[in-house]
Amino acid sequence: MTFKEKVKEIIFNHEKTSFSTKQLYDLFGVNNKTLGEELIKAMDSICDDGEMTFDPKSKKYKKFDDNFFVIGKLQGNARGFAFCIDEKATSPDLFISRAHLNGALHMDRVLVKKIPHSRDEGEVVKILQRGVTQLVGTCDKKHSCFVVPDDDKFFKDVFVPSHKTMGAKHGQKVLVKITDYPQGARNPEGEIINVIGYLNQKGNDILSVALQHGINPDFPESVKQSAKNVPQTVDIKKHKNRRDFTNMTVFTIDGADARDLDDAVSIQQNDDGTVTLGVHIADVSHYVKQGSAIDKEAFERGTSVYFPDKVFPMLPVELSNGICSLNPKEYRLTISCLMTIDKKGRVIDSDICEGIIKTVERMTYDDVTDIINGDEQACEKYTHIKNDVLAMSKLAELLVEKRQKQGAINFETKEVKFVMDEKGKVVDIVPYERTISHKMIEQFMILANETVAEYVYHMELPFAYRVHEKPDAEKLNDLNGFLKTFGLYINESLEDIHSSSLQKIMQQAEGMPYEHIVGRVMLRSMQKAKYHHENLGHFGLASDCYCHFTSPIRRYPDLVVHRVLKLVLHGSVDDHTINRMNGFVQDACVQSSEREKIADEAERDADDMKKAEFAQRLVGMEFDGIISGVTSFGIFVELPNTVEGLIRLEYLPEDIYEYDQKNYSLIGKNHKFSLSQQVKIRVVSSDVLSRKIDFDLVDMV
Repeated sequence: MTFKEKVKEIIFNHEKTSFSTKQLYDLFGVNNKTLGEELIKAMDSICDDGEMTFDPKSKKYKKFDDNFFVIGKLQGNARGFAFCIDEKATSPDLFISRAHLNGALHMDRVLVKKIPHSRDEGEVVKILQRGVTQLVGTCDKKHSCFVVPDDDKFFKDVFVPSHKTMGAKHGQKVLVKITDYPQGARNPEGEIINVIGYLNQKGNDILSVALQHGINPDFPESVKQSAKNVPQTVDIKKHKNRRDFTNMTVFTIDGADARDLDDAVSIQQNDDGTVTLGVHIADVSHYVKQGSAIDKEAFERGTSVYFPDKVFPMLPVELSNGICSLNPKEYRLTISCLMTIDKKGRVIDSDICEGIIKTVERMTYDDVTDIINGDEQACEKYTHIKNDVLAMSKLAELLVEKRQKQGAINFETKEVKFVMDEKGKVVDIVPYERTISHKMIEQFMILANETVAEYVYHMELPFAYRVHEKPDAEKLNDLNGFLKTFGLYINESLEDIHSSSLQKIMQQAEGMPYEHIVGRVMLRSMQKAKYHHENLGHFGLASDCYCHFTSPIRRYPDLVVHRVLKLVLHGSVDDHTINRMNGFVQDACVQSSEREKIADEAERDADDMKKAEFAQRLVGMEFDGIISGVTSFGIFVELPNTVEGLIRLEYLPEDIYEYDQKNYSLIGKNHKFSLSQQVKIRVVSSDVLSRKIDFDLVDMV
């Protein structure tokens, strides 16, 4: 136990709620200057963590009290105020006026004191951690050099001294590093560390989004050099200890434009009526050794990031598209999971091993769907794997039925594909259809992930689980209120809900105009899936034990899982190894969860930017849409192609509106706007930089 931990234990078990310096000295028996300084340093650190506060007026350290203080992140607003979002989710969002920010900025982690006799207002009393250290913006050199942030929630321009501009020109996009944060009303100061260029140049829009989220578009030189040294062929003679699957019918099934092929599949019909499904995953851990330059960079990235016309890979191309990718008719190393499945869809036996494969085909989802649907041309072209594909399809149907009985929730999200011209501009946005072959591979990967997780779980080894905890009862109560507007409701105790209850809601909403909206609101009501070193189960999949094993080329947790499996397969499990892996696994889970969140936000911003770009073509045109969001300042409407715009409150029919947050409605004396309502809109304007689209209401449908 560290000195700080000892101090916390004594303080928090003490009946007193506040302590002066003298009282602390008496409590801890301080009799020399060194111990006194160490004690105050520990107390200040506990305050920095937000677990205590220091009142400069009384000069006392006080235990944190939820009744008077909130710790959270600031959500800025372009008009210079902010909201504090309580990280414990026990307090409503607190409004922080410009005068009460005290130098705090968007995304800062802050300690906020609730203002007495106010309606959810607060004042920042301490900045615990700065949230933004660098940002993307436009260089403004009309007078001095300032960088105007792309994200208007960061409501202060960054001043850049003339000798720190990197020669950036007025109007160019730049990445600026903040070197000095403001005191009072002063602007932050920084230095330009990357000149991106003008926004209208091809690729700069996407690059600016990546840099804004801290996604490095390039790899360090040490990583590039290491990747070049990786051999690009497999010498089968050097891997005699591996299971040889090279004579088995193994093939990949991916999108036509996929380049990083993580997984391949095989199937075998057994005499007793069971089938053996093989899920063969690229053995990335063979090439990416723990602690190597490539591994350290992969850890930092956590995941590959997919933008509409650009991929920022977790691993260099020599690995992600080269030796690790299960490219057609080439020898590749795998970690293979062989599952024997009975007629009820149960895995009755499994075998996990190091393998070597040589795929017979690189199949696309469309090809496989055509075979399943009996397309003569496809069946003739792929006659050598036709029977395997049909057997897989039959197995997938069985697995879907079994998973539905377990209570797994099926969220059918709207996915789209951006059609680009040669200049990188969006010319169309078309629906991305999830076919039967997509669902088939999804079921196989879920089954392999479960099988691997259960295999390791019973060994009680350090492991990276994929967990999804039960929803909060209070959020479910709000969800129930929303569902009642559609005649739906959760018919079960909200305190101990099972996923099957939410599954039934989605089944009842299937095919209805509001299906997409119900799914979206339900998702918001649930916990976010994450990586964790403890097995907490997966609520959404109705799975007791789950992990991510199937995508080590693009997800770091999968690589962690492979390394643990290798220890087991090589018989290298001992106390020393377990202790060494424990800390690594925990750090990897935290880092991977955080990087996944960043990647999701970046991908959403990139999509929104391209949608805003496309919407500029639609200005003046009218479309039918559905209300997808309701706020106090207007309604959001989503078009069938997923382009979403705002109809501001002042452009709605004249009325006195009240915002009903629980029921997602704007209610006036003569008009009411609610989620899933159909309306006709006109596209008024679209701004690519802010990714904001404005609509006007034409009519109620």
